[in-house]
Amino acid sequence: MVLNYKFIGVLLIFFIQIGIAQEKPLEVDKEVDAIVKNIDTIKTEYEKTYRLTGLAGKYKYAKRSRKFINKAIAIAKQSNNPELLAVSHYSLGNYFYFNLQLDSSSVALVKAKEYIKEEKLPLVYASILTTESGIYKKKGDVKRSIVIKLEARSILEKVDTLTLSAGDKYKYKGKSLVLDNSLANLYNQMEDYAMALQYYDAAFQSAMKIGAKINAGAILSNKGDMLLNMGSYTEALKMFEKGKTLKVEANAPLPLIASSNSNIGYAYTGLNNYEKAEISFNNAISVFENENSLSRQIYAYIGRGVLYNRLQKYQLAQQDCEKAKDIAIKQNDLESKLKSCKCLYVAYKELGDYQKAIENQELFIAAKDSIFNKKNIKKLAQLEMQYNFDKKQELQNIENLANEKERKLYLWLAFIGFILTSTLAFFFYRNRKQKIILAKQKVLLETAVDEKNILLRETHHRVKNSFQIVSSLLYLQSENMEDKEAALAVKEAQNRVKSMVLIHQKLYSKDQLIGINTQEYITDLTRDIVDNQAVGIKNLVTSINADSYVLSVDTITPIGLIINELITNVVKHAFTGGSSEPKLNVTFKKVNDYFLLQIEDNGVGISEEFSESSFGIKLIKSLSKKLKATLTFENDNGTLALVKIYKFEEVL
Repeated sequence: MVLNYKFIGVLLIFFIQIGIAQEKPLEVDKEVDAIVKNIDTIKTEYEKTYRLTGLAGKYKYAKRSRKFINKAIAIAKQSNNPELLAVSHYSLGNYFYFNLQLDSSSVALVKAKEYIKEEKLPLVYASILTTESGIYKKKGDVKRSIVIKLEARSILEKVDTLTLSAGDKYKYKGKSLVLDNSLANLYNQMEDYAMALQYYDAAFQSAMKIGAKINAGAILSNKGDMLLNMGSYTEALKMFEKGKTLKVEANAPLPLIASSNSNIGYAYTGLNNYEKAEISFNNAISVFENENSLSRQIYAYIGRGVLYNRLQKYQLAQQDCEKAKDIAIKQNDLESKLKSCKCLYVAYKELGDYQKAIENQELFIAAKDSIFNKKNIKKLAQLEMQYNFDKKQELQNIENLANEKERKLYLWLAFIGFILTSTLAFFFYRNRKQKIILAKQKVLLETAVDEKNILLRETHHRVKNSFQIVSSLLYLQSENMEDKEAALAVKEAQNRVKSMVLIHQKLYSKDQLIGINTQEYITDLTRDIVDNQAVGIKNLVTSINADSYVLSVDTITPIGLIINELITNVVKHAFTGGSSEPKLNVTFKKVNDYFLLQIEDNGVGISEEFSESSFGIKLIKSLSKKLKATLTFENDNGTLALVKIYKFEEVL
């Protein structure tokens, strides 16, 4: 295998610069024109192309660098050299990538791959895949991003490093450590901290071995961010400070050092050292605003906003988090939008601006819901990635063993005769093919079932969130109403919503996705109503005797609403006389061909006039029709409500 080691050096410079160094603008564009004009003084097209693409990477693919790339493509076309055509179009793909023209970047990278094959220029091909992985990540397809990145790593692992010189090994290790750090960041996002730690440590050790202190410092900062996510603030602070020291020793660009200050501010906030946290954030934000580094500004603004909320400086918190929110929306940064909305909800709530607090709460729930979906996809990608890796190794071993056995078998069969050999080979091939087909079909069926379960659980999660928003709005509305009867009516509506929230919460959190266990649901619902509404009833003894059955959502929803209305009536009206030993008994059991629901109390009893005119009783009768149920009341030392349910759907 022939390796282009000069290209390795150019790639190393490019990948070290990604996400680390800020571009220092050229004083005037005339300098770029002068470089392009003088490039013809270089003798070979090969050196010209690599010189121009290297300069484009050095300037972080700013718009002025397009002149370098255009010149490189022109030279490559004139030479008609596949390698130079691939490298120049790869550089064009990076240009579009850094300027967020992702579709144009994909087109350029596809062209670059068409000019070469993996086995001829593995390092060039792996680099193209790395940028392609970044495109999918920015588009939110983390699953595809990981698959492509692992493919790039697999290509690198095929390179025979024993044939490399000391200098070439240095460059190769630099390329590998960048990939390890990138994979660690992806695992950190997936909250697989064990795998992230493994890749961070490998990347850091490689960086220190080759003396790349800026890389090592950046890797430690990423590792510190992982520790923040885990809640290990003291360890995170140590990691950030160590990373900053390495950056300073290596004369890293100022914005990169300022990023460490921002990280340190987060750690101090977690440790409740607010004075040092504010100093760190102020220093970082000053640099980021001067450099117009928007992505770093978001991170620092949110951190300082959270800090100001803790310090009860809500006006300052609102200003910082609004800035972060505006930038996040423009850059389509969903995770930063979620964090800024959470910060703004706290600030506006404390400032008394409930309208804006609710707006940001809704945005927060929507963003969180979207990230939840992505985490499902990320987790699925992780499992698939591990499965594919293990399966690939296993299949390789099986294939090698099978090939060896087949070779020996064919040699032995050769002595018996051509006809017998052909017959046995035919049946062997057909049997193996059938097994492979059956195995693939089994995997497809299992995958389809898993995907449907994820989608069904996601549906219940979204319904639950929607009900929670309605419940929150009803609560806030009741808190601000002066008319007590109207406020009470709104709270009763909120309780009805909560009975339905509980259904979808249980469906989301259990393996059973299409049914509810009556024992668990009725017990939790009764306790929730009593705990929240029977505060004024002293010494209330509640007895719950519910048999365990699994009923469908269509059946359990009206039953839950009926229970809510009956128990609410008991709490509101049964013990107005001040009973010394108030009791509430709830029973749910199956009798022959119907379910029997009993709500019994030892209160003052229900009047006939009330049972006919109450809205709650009318609602119960309406729900009973759906269940083909009968409703009766008995007055004997209290009230006994009997509901016989004849229409129901059990889930096996």
